[in-house]
Amino acid sequence: MTYATLQTDVAAYLHRSDLTALMPTFIARAEASLFRELQLKDLATSVTGTTTGEYAALPADFGAVSKLTVTYGSTEYTLDYKNEPAVASTSVPGAYALESNQIRIFGASTGQAYTLYYIAKLAALSDTNTTNWLLTNARDLYTFATALECAKHTRDEAEIARCTGYVAAAVDSVRRSSERKGQPSSGSMQIKVRR
Repeated sequence: MTYATLQTDVAAYLHRSDLTALMPTFIARAEASLFRELQLKDLATSVTGTTTGEYAALPADFGAVSKLTVTYGSTEYTLDYKNEPAVASTSVPGAYALESNQIRIFGASTGQAYTLYYIAKLAALSDTNTTNWLLTNARDLYTFATALECAKHTRDEAEIARCTGYVAAAVDSVRRSSERKGQPSSGSMQIKVRR
C-alpha cells in the first residue's frame, strides 16, 4: 500500500468521493494521533557520538529513549534517567535528562563517548514519502484512523463510533505484535524424564 492507495481505500470504505481534496489533511490528523500512541520496538535503533560539554544532540528521527550508555575507559555504563540528579561522587557519569531537544549527560565532559538506543519516530506520509513502517505493517490501522478523521469532519456519529472501536483494537493489536517480536517463542528450559 502507498500514500495514494491509502487515500483511495479510505474513500472507498466511506463510500465518499467528495472528500478527495481533504484526504491528505485527514491522513495528517490520523498520523498526529497515532504517532503519539505508538512507540514500537520494531523502530528501535541506535546512534553513537561524543558530547559537547554535558550535551549531545538528539537524532532527527528521535521518538523516545530506550537506553543511554557511556563508555569510560573500556567499560560501557548504562545511565539512569533523572530530572535533577545528585552531584556525582564518581568520575563516571551516571544520569541523563532531556533538555531543550538535547540529551544532558550529567558529569560528562566534552568528548565523552555515548550510545543512544532509541525508538525512532515514524515518518509521515506524503507525495514524496509514499510509505512507512506502519502503513506496510498495519494498513488497517491507517485506514480506520484516517476514516475516523473523515467521519469527524462530516460529523457522522455512527461512523465515528465504529471507527473509534476499530482504531482502539488495531492500536492494541499493533502494540502486542511489536512486543511479542522481542520475546522468544519458546524457552530453552525443558523438562526431561529421569531414567
